[in-house]
Order: sequence, then structure tokens, then C-alpha cells
Amino acid sequence: MASTNITLSEAAYERLKKCKSPGDSFSDVVLREVPEPPANSAGELLERLKQFEGTKLIDEQRMRAVERGRKRRSKRHAA
Repeated sequence: MASTNITLSEAAYERLKKCKSPGDSFSDVVLREVPEPPANSAGELLERLKQFEGTKLIDEQRMRAVERGRKRRSKRHAA
């Protein structure tokens, strides 16, 4: 697994350390506690939905219809 060094203030380190459970790495804490930033595009949102491991959130047939319609211009904004 690749790693990256980061610099934290003492206050940030102490806060992160308080969130750590036995057996956790700091990476575990960050991935658990820091929310994923919002999707920047509909395509990115679709990719995240495909990776979701919880309850089935989407209907596969509707997902295929959405994917077929990607990269087309909306007719709603046509003058």
C-alpha cells in the first residue's frame, strides 16, 4: 500500500488521535471520519453509486437508461 506523509498541527493530531480505536491506523480514522467530498459531475455520482456496498439504491434498468443518455445536451435549455 502506498503512503504519503502529511503535516498536522498538534491540535489536529490530538483530535485525530482521540478518534482512533485500538487496531485503527490513522488512515482508517480519516476514511471513517472525513466525509467524501460531493460529486463534481453526474458521471462521478453514477460511479459512486455503482460502488456503494449497502442497500441497493438504484434500479439497474433505470441506471442503464441514464447511462445511455449521458453526454447529450439537455433539450430543456434550447432556445
